Amino acid sequence: MSTYVISDIHGQYNSYKKMLEKIKFSSKDFLYVLGDCIDRGPDGINVIKDIMKRDNAELILGNHEVMLLNSIEHIRDTEAEKEPSNMTEDGLSPLELWTHPCNGGEGTCLEFLGLPAGEQKSIEEFLRNCRLIKRIKIDGKSYQLTHSYSINKAFGNEVLYKKTDRAAMESIVWDTIFDKTKNREIPEKLFGYQRDIYIVGHIFTQRLNNMTEDGKGMIFKSENYRGYSVVDVDCGMALNSRSSRLGCYCLDTGKEYYVPLLED
Repeated sequence: MSTYVISDIHGQYNSYKKMLEKIKFSSKDFLYVLGDCIDRGPDGINVIKDIMKRDNAELILGNHEVMLLNSIEHIRDTEAEKEPSNMTEDGLSPLELWTHPCNGGEGTCLEFLGLPAGEQKSIEEFLRNCRLIKRIKIDGKSYQLTHSYSINKAFGNEVLYKKTDRAAMESIVWDTIFDKTKNREIPEKLFGYQRDIYIVGHIFTQRLNNMTEDGKGMIFKSENYRGYSVVDVDCGMALNSRSSRLGCYCLDTGKEYYVPLLED
């Protein structure tokens, strides 16, 4: 049995399926997907559906799934003629934020709203029951799986979306340890477990200058990044370019796997 982690598939269902074939994913293995299945690419809903039907896969929510859920809530409030909720500092509604070109959610939005009501409900319920953070142990090592960030308390082994206040939830999926504007060292109290290995996505590794010689994204690994052991598995599918690769990391062996978005 092997435990694998991928992140930031961004609607590239074909690349996702190729990765499962490459790692020879079987019923004996387990897969964690660290958010951002959807948006930018064409088939994010199919990625979610595939995860939903598997007993050996789990989705940890990212900011793009949270934008979907916030937009559903906003649409319902609008239809019920309630006061608009969760407006951004720029005055954008959750739906406008999600479908803005910088976030690339318009295609997913149209696909989701075009689904039968029953399918929409199933997907929404699935997402609302997902975790934001999962903590696991493998061979004596503790791993914290999150799309991007942690929160300032010891929280046990999981943080559920539906049991997390909005401010903490937004921080977990949007903030990043790679934010250069923060102090170089993160205070120990900020994260629940300083000795954990943090497996994240959200920031494509090209931004960290972690690439092959020909510019393709590579999984970033550091045992002491701003005081923490961090692995970033987002290899730039959101870029939609020849540098984009889907990265997969095996927690049992440390082996890395890659599927390019575009063939050379």
